[in-house]
Amino acid sequence: MNKQSLMPRVAVVLAALGAITAGTVLSAHAVTPQPQAHAVSTVAQAQGELFPELNGLRIKAVNTGDVYLVLDGKRHLISSTVTYNALFRTTDGVRLVLTTANITDGGPLTAYAYLARSIDDTTVYLVSNGSKREITPAALDKFGFNTAAVRTTYPSVLAALPTAAPLT
Repeated sequence: MNKQSLMPRVAVVLAALGAITAGTVLSAHAVTPQPQAHAVSTVAQAQGELFPELNGLRIKAVNTGDVYLVLDGKRHLISSTVTYNALFRTTDGVRLVLTTANITDGGPLTAYAYLARSIDDTTVYLVSNGSKREITPAALDKFGFNTAAVRTTYPSVLAALPTAAPLT
């Protein structure tokens, strides 16, 4: 991979991590002008990439209203403010990025996804897309999940759901 093909990937990662501002990323592209056809092919090559280093981040591309949660290196659309508020404490943790197109689309979180735990266990789960994912205590904080919004349910309800990989 050459330096020019790395630019979109590096820009997304650095902007999402807050290491640089959007203006800096844009000026970096201005220093290495690329023909429009090449820029399109660079983005096409970068689509479908996984970004596990962004797991737990909530990201929003410039000029869009869509907010995504990065899980397993993929972006997952948070489809409504109801779902967002059921999962997260505040909107302070949303990172502004230049584009989300470089990150593999993992599909949207289920409308009305929620956090749950059993009445006889303190383990918290993310319930979305027909399965449950255990959330470790460290991940509860890292992801900015709203522990006050955790629903308490019967063990049989959670036991009936397939288990996906835990969030750590």
